[in-house]
Amino acid sequence: MMFRGFNTSLLIALLPLLSVRGEYDLQECMALGGQRSKCITDGMLVIISDHVAWDDWEAWYDVMKDFWTEDMIYDSNWTPNRDFSNNTGLREFFDHEHIPFNLAFDNTTFAKMIGVGEEFTSSILWYAKATWIGDLGTVPGSQHIGQEVTIWDLDFYKIDESGTRIAYNWCLIDFVDLMRQIGYQVLPKPALREGFMLPPAAMDGIPAPISRLVNPEHSLISKMIIQELLTTDFVSGSEPSSSWKEDMVWYGGAGFGMATSKAEYEEHILGPLRKGLSSRELALDVLNCEGAYCGAHGYIKGVHSGVWLGEEPTGLPISIRIAIHWRIDIGAETVPECWAMFDLPAAFNMIGVNLFERMTEQYRM
Repeated sequence: MMFRGFNTSLLIALLPLLSVRGEYDLQECMALGGQRSKCITDGMLVIISDHVAWDDWEAWYDVMKDFWTEDMIYDSNWTPNRDFSNNTGLREFFDHEHIPFNLAFDNTTFAKMIGVGEEFTSSILWYAKATWIGDLGTVPGSQHIGQEVTIWDLDFYKIDESGTRIAYNWCLIDFVDLMRQIGYQVLPKPALREGFMLPPAAMDGIPAPISRLVNPEHSLISKMIIQELLTTDFVSGSEPSSSWKEDMVWYGGAGFGMATSKAEYEEHILGPLRKGLSSRELALDVLNCEGAYCGAHGYIKGVHSGVWLGEEPTGLPISIRIAIHWRIDIGAETVPECWAMFDLPAAFNMIGVNLFERMTEQYRM
């Protein structure tokens, strides 16, 4: 995610690792306890944080090229006009994500809540505060200039075989929530609270976790728990995984809302998903864990054979893109918190529904 406004605390923390020429010292970052993948992605974010060349392709490319492979892929939300979408190479990334985002939001300030890293993968959960100045993906921000907006953002990264550059960036923002904030309820209003997520309810740092304090054994425990949870919840189970705490909190995007117990999670999230989608399979691109935190990006694939999020069954194949983070209680081997985002416009487009076209008076709140 590229942005003009930036949380300066990250810049201040990493400034000592920048040489006078602006080059990022990966080895020094790792020597200070940083995780390789997070050192690379954080370095990229620091280098662009002054945004002097944000709208100058040649200068921007010169600054960014050493952080990315030439054939890097930026893989983001489906939109009708190709804002975000899937892009190969920095030029497409610049044209279809970086510029549209910066022309839609003014003075964007990001807050990173979770940053998980393994050697060659990492993931970030952010939210941002800004004001609208233009349209994005056909969401008519230009009709709401000056209105405050909250942007939920998830990024997953894969580092190349050399261990020095980003080869793949999966990114999701909650477009359905952006529609909701300007007055369109394009999905049935859920019983649970929408548009609300909090940082982890633990003193693990902000963002969590702090890499140099992580016990590698805890990362292995976390991964085993989440692997079982993913399979039980989304593929084979008839109820939520036993790994969830009874008073767990599941922060979901627009259309789902925030479940504050295992019972609410089953009633409002998992139960409807099982009824709506049959022949379910799970395909993961990334599952990385660091200490008590895990992140996963992938797809729940199945057949739309029942009512789901208000849509009558179509019998069509559907693939729901997911980007999820969890906090694990290592001592109890339970999961108390989760943050989940789904690319619902892409999923609904597969069953013949364009959620962007619902921004009409019929769906105005």
